[in-house]
Amino acid sequence: MGLRINEEKTKYMINTKNKVRFRNEKHLQIYNYEFQRAGEFKYLGSMITENRDNNTEIKARIMARNRSYYSVLHLLRSKAVSRTTKK
Repeated sequence: MGLRINEEKTKYMINTKNKVRFRNEKHLQIYNYEFQRAGEFKYLGSMITENRDNNTEIKARIMARNRSYYSVLHLLRSKAVSRTTKK
């Protein structure tokens, strides 16, 4: 079909309970392509990590909530905006 894999953009992640086998592998060689290993990535808005740790996802969501809240805080404190609009 004429499609090519971009080695610089393509990374892989191992998601298994038995990581002892794959601990030292930093690159994956397939034919003449070499891919780097990723420890975490964002997929459909959720942070996925190798060790299945939810703390990273929870921290990212709390930070996003704080950014959203503090970006509109000046509007919530403003007397020029009506109470119904603030609700």
